[in-house]
Amino acid sequence: MHTVLTLAGLILALSIPSARPESAELRFLGQTDFVVNESSRTVVRLVVERIGDPVNVTALVLLEGDDTGDFEATTAAAFLLSSEASKTVFIAVRDDELPEADETFVFNLRLQSSSNGVRLGTPNRATITILSNDNAFGIISFNSTEQIIVDEPRGRNQYVPLSLVREKGTYGTVTVNFEISEGPNPALEDLSPDRGNITIPPGRALVVFSILIQDDQIPEDDEVFTVRLTGVAGGAVLNPNGSSVELKIRRNDSPLRFSQSQVAVAETAGVISLTITRGLLADHGRLVGSDDTEVSVDYVVVSGDGAGSATPAVDFVDLQAVRTVTFPPWVYEARLLFNVSDDEVPEIAESFHVVLLEETVRGDAVLIPPNAVLVTIEPNDKPHGVLSISGSPLTQLISINEDMTDRFDGISIVRNGGNYGDISVNWTISRNSSDRSPVSDDLSPEAGTLWLTAGQMIAVLPLNITADELPEEAEAFVLRLLPDTVQGGAEVDEPMEMMFYLQDSDDVYGLFRFHPGEIQNIQSQPDGRFLSLSFLREGGTLGEVALALTALYIPTGPVDPGLARDGVLNGSRSTTVLFSQGQDLTRLTLPIRNDAFLQNGAHFLIQLDSVDLVSISPPIPSVSPRFGGALNLTLTVTPDIANGEIGFTSNTTIFFLLPQVTLSLRRDGTDGKAVVFWSLRPIGDNQADITPDDLETLSGSVVFLTGQSDAVINVTVMADDIPEVNETLFLTLDRVNVENQILKPGFTSREIVIVENDDPGGVFEFSPFSRGPWYINEGEAVELRVIRAQGQLLKQLVRYVLMPSGNAEFYGATGILEFKPGEREVLVALVARPDGVPEVHGLSRGEEQGSLWGGVCVLGPRAPHVC
Repeated sequence: MHTVLTLAGLILALSIPSARPESAELRFLGQTDFVVNESSRTVVRLVVERIGDPVNVTALVLLEGDDTGDFEATTAAAFLLSSEASKTVFIAVRDDELPEADETFVFNLRLQSSSNGVRLGTPNRATITILSNDNAFGIISFNSTEQIIVDEPRGRNQYVPLSLVREKGTYGTVTVNFEISEGPNPALEDLSPDRGNITIPPGRALVVFSILIQDDQIPEDDEVFTVRLTGVAGGAVLNPNGSSVELKIRRNDSPLRFSQSQVAVAETAGVISLTITRGLLADHGRLVGSDDTEVSVDYVVVSGDGAGSATPAVDFVDLQAVRTVTFPPWVYEARLLFNVSDDEVPEIAESFHVVLLEETVRGDAVLIPPNAVLVTIEPNDKPHGVLSISGSPLTQLISINEDMTDRFDGISIVRNGGNYGDISVNWTISRNSSDRSPVSDDLSPEAGTLWLTAGQMIAVLPLNITADELPEEAEAFVLRLLPDTVQGGAEVDEPMEMMFYLQDSDDVYGLFRFHPGEIQNIQSQPDGRFLSLSFLREGGTLGEVALALTALYIPTGPVDPGLARDGVLNGSRSTTVLFSQGQDLTRLTLPIRNDAFLQNGAHFLIQLDSVDLVSISPPIPSVSPRFGGALNLTLTVTPDIANGEIGFTSNTTIFFLLPQVTLSLRRDGTDGKAVVFWSLRPIGDNQADITPDDLETLSGSVVFLTGQSDAVINVTVMADDIPEVNETLFLTLDRVNVENQILKPGFTSREIVIVENDDPGGVFEFSPFSRGPWYINEGEAVELRVIRAQGQLLKQLVRYVLMPSGNAEFYGATGILEFKPGEREVLVALVARPDGVPEVHGLSRGEEQGSLWGGVCVLGPRAPHVC
């Protein structure tokens, strides 16, 4: 059994008074201000120094204030023998999950009550600041990410509130940036602002900001914008799952317009209607804007006083009871009715306007052009009328597709003025060329009489188109009304002659395609590589035709023209092939550059862009030439054509235990023999620990034979019994011995990590001399020694705890010891608290994972010294 008197080096007892007073001072040595992160591996070392006379002294390091749970222990003790000048105590930070701002704590140096003549010097205070942690400044997100649906206001401002929440901590002032994007139009046209920042003051967990919805008076369908948090300042972070919200503005501003901007009517038209549409930006367009509410607009009739102005109630009558046009929900068309008065007074053209009034629009609608219509009453009162060819065919070119049309009804004869009685006029059709073949070879009839009955104002002149299978170029014809043949008292006036065309037929200029009977491919010849293409012209072969195409080289991956790479073909992407008259086949060779690298699995995409006549007569749109098959052709680069591209099959880091690791190589393109040279070098913090004796070889080569696509590199590490931490090797492919083989970008290197082995961090236990049991009185101390065997390469933290009494009976009863790399031994002092309470002696033991335990017996003031 050990006694107190025999343990002068390990047990701290009250000092025996000497003949003369001792003079010594206790203080902190070195750094006393620390700024650390909250982590279970954060340990602060405080060095306690004694200066002056060499005496034994017990020091206590105590937390000032209440225990907030931020440290593993709030007390620590150190015993300095007379032969020691300093000792180190450990203050370990506890990692909790509470959001906290920066916190500063003070640890004070104190003397045990029996100071042995030692006084407290300076510095005797140490500060430890634990930086903000566990999202002390908050995690920012929208309160809800559900889509927000709003209506665009009309004639006023409307704000949409958006809420941001600040979860976890609420320390400090935080500034959050946002921007709005992804609408069909720029966000600033509909919303304000489209970007900005929001400030959240300290302690605030919720803040609301607003986005203005602007009334832009533009017809729009549903618009969906994304309000996205783009950044945050002040220590907070964004929640990626709540950093955006969609804002949907429902379709709005339904457009109102007349379907026509002007209308010409005969005086005998009677009741006419003017159509107003809702939701259409153009005739026969798609609907836009809202349609689920009622809208209305007022109109006004405007007529002048001049000779060309129609007089209300004389020349026409407004038949509406009120001058308001109303559209119920889901109704898209309304009509205004006017009665044109028929009199017997010969008149020139007279007109009036009907105008929609913008300031009278009610509901979610806007006016767009044409918001007014000009109504013209045509010249009248020639009783039997005036015949002419309708103006529409004269304002646009009439061309008839022989292959698609059996009967053509696009030519009309109109009767202006009066419509009394039956009238007729003769007409003829002739060729407008030197061709002397009968007109009836192409259409019929070639002449005839056109009749209009009493009251009839327009008649169609029908033509039958002769269908044949003879390829023909376009032909021009002239239709003439014969004034001298009019019957029934009518007249003939200009226009009485017009030209029209039969378009080219039966693919007279050709139907073009990739030649189906010939192989389109990539060829490799001794004099070079090239694309071999052929094209076929079917149908007619008249005319010189230019076929434009684009050839693209696309690396391995999706066949996407946007990924095309230049510098492969010996020329530009675009090429034109000419077919001369009578030619039905042409072949094209596109050379590939000698220095171009073709990847295995890459593609050449051939796109047929256009086919056009070099010259055309007559100059009207032609039906042919045209394409008659697929417009795209893909040629794949096969291994026998591809250049070799060599690399690792993966670029991830490899972790392995001794002794060997195998790395796979792959070659895309297997033509020819290739030798790949590689090298190995240590990297990282521990690279100096790796020596040539650790590796079987630091460089080498791998051979790929013709047709071979796979190979391996074996790296062998020599085994030993030395404790080692993780060691990293960097293996690189350095070069290939032939020019037409390259190393694959991104796959030319690998990191190899040899996992720590032979216990590099060590094995811990109490020293055999510290296992006790020890016997001490209250106010006395014992110093225990923890030792590390095996490796000393890593920083290690060892937790200890005194059981069962712990902090209630001892200073320094719990804590964490820090072993730095290379450190084999750490001391910990325990001081029995003097509480003045009569107690029987008790036994406590110190425990440390993976070790024996040491017993400490505390002797009560009145108890027998037995433990």
